[in-house]
Amino acid sequence: MNSIGASRKRSFGTDKENVWSSMLGIEIDSGVATKQPRLALGSAVIDNNIFNSIPYSPPDNFFIKSIAPWSPLKSDPVQLIPAIDRRALNRTETRYKNGSFRQVLKSIRSLGEYGDGNNAFREPNSVAWLECGKLAVVDTNAHCIKVFDSEIGQFEYSFGRGRTLGCQNLLYPYRIAVVPGGNDELVVIQRHPRPQIHIFTCKGDFIRRFGQHLEKPRALTVDKLRRIIVIESQIQKLHIFSFDGKILSLCNLNEQLKFPTSICSNNSEIFISDNHLHSVKVFSYHGQLLREIKEDNYIMFPTNIKLNVKGQLIVIDNHQGLNITVYDEYEQKKRLGAYTARICHSQILDVAIESNQKNILHLASKDYRVYSYQIPLKWTPIAEPFPFILSLDPQYCSVLVRLTSSSILYKDITTKIEIIEGGIQIKLNEQDRILY
Repeated sequence: MNSIGASRKRSFGTDKENVWSSMLGIEIDSGVATKQPRLALGSAVIDNNIFNSIPYSPPDNFFIKSIAPWSPLKSDPVQLIPAIDRRALNRTETRYKNGSFRQVLKSIRSLGEYGDGNNAFREPNSVAWLECGKLAVVDTNAHCIKVFDSEIGQFEYSFGRGRTLGCQNLLYPYRIAVVPGGNDELVVIQRHPRPQIHIFTCKGDFIRRFGQHLEKPRALTVDKLRRIIVIESQIQKLHIFSFDGKILSLCNLNEQLKFPTSICSNNSEIFISDNHLHSVKVFSYHGQLLREIKEDNYIMFPTNIKLNVKGQLIVIDNHQGLNITVYDEYEQKKRLGAYTARICHSQILDVAIESNQKNILHLASKDYRVYSYQIPLKWTPIAEPFPFILSLDPQYCSVLVRLTSSSILYKDITTKIEIIEGGIQIKLNEQDRILY
């Protein structure tokens, strides 16, 4: 055959560029291809030529992790690891946000969606945690209260909406609060066009209603003496009712407040957050301003405030997402922690804190869901600037040893020990001798 245009024949499998035989495990015997069992990625032994010939490109959501040959794991030399795990490992636990460092929290559970079903909401404007372990959610546009199991989020029952009109039926319920230390009675306040207060049992049985003179109710709380405290926006009026509906006090706070958003009480003081003044103001039950809690980069646009089981103040800020700041129970002079969420909540409507040591925060969001966050429960130093104190008095020694360490106070301080809710408070003078 003419050399010009002659075909250049090569024996099958002799081309160095042809790597398919080695890839597919094909042996060449006298021009006859004999196919051997193909080795998969899950096999115990893999021909390394596969990875040298054609680089393996993992899926978008995975990356390759190599394993040492001497590893005790009986697995592939190459493993596919979900990329989300890699991001989680590299994710920092703190985030610089709005001029402050905040610890990042991840929600432990969530429930709800938009709709009319049992597990759906049309406008979840408020939430309350019951001591029996239930979670009550106010669905304003559905005119009812829905009750869930707070542990698993399972729907249990609803009330406030019926076929016939009556005093037990709700019209645009707006905020809810639980009566502490009792039978989990629920106090619900309605908004326009018929603002008033309704009281129900935890099962939804109607008890009474009152407060028809209210105009712009914004938030409410119930203290341990069963006093119902309501703050009105726009007109800045503070109402205090007894549990049976009698008016105990009425204060005009126009000079102290501009836009109140939330309220809570520790039985002796009333805390009110102000979104426009970027602070939390503390009042007496007679309407006297006692102090103001204000901190740049931490309290910017407060929307909700709560007191946990230790009396610590939890401030919810909605500026550029969820911001949580915790202050101590002693006049809120010390910041105990600052937190934020991994997801950016568009708007926080209301929050509730569990009155136990779990310190779980439930919040209702504008996206028709209720999220739960575990907030670290921190202890406040019982005396400053002496962080470690030990009393020699045997009556109190065993108690203080669990809270303190290594230092000895040589002066009798039994008269300075005050038993308070959630712990012990010690009042010291400068002349008290401390041995470290």
